[in-house]
Amino acid sequence: MINDFLRKYQEELISDKIQLKEDMDLLETKINEENKFLILLEESNESYFKEFTPRDINAKNNEKAEEVRLTLQDLNSKMDTLNQKMKFYDGRLVEINALLNNTAVVNRPAAENNNTNFVADNVSNSLDVIKNSLESIKDYVVLDPYRAKVELENIISSI
Repeated sequence: MINDFLRKYQEELISDKIQLKEDMDLLETKINEENKFLILLEESNESYFKEFTPRDINAKNNEKAEEVRLTLQDLNSKMDTLNQKMKFYDGRLVEINALLNNTAVVNRPAAENNNTNFVADNVSNSLDVIKNSLESIKDYVVLDPYRAKVELENIISSI
């Protein structure tokens, strides 16, 4: 029962993490676009005949560049917040994996713990679980590569 709850919570965290990763990718794209736009504005301000004119010919570009800098600061602070959330999800997923592994050991019958073939059975069971997990990941690779990556990381951390 606890394992079922933990697995459902783990799935929720994974889906939230996938959504967060998509949001981070969009935000990163927007930051890159704003950086390129800022570079373009700054290059347009560096005209060769600037020293020969008595007035500021690119006042609008300067204002727009300042707006873009402020926008970039805001976007970078949002990215920092999303990175903190990602670290939270990563930490929770590690904790859940540890709990799932511990509860699996605790819930085994006592007779099995005394069995001399326990180690061989445990390795065989672990390989079966890993094989089943890999088969399910095979379906995710095409449809949701990020989730497949997360699932593979979960398998690696549980080994």
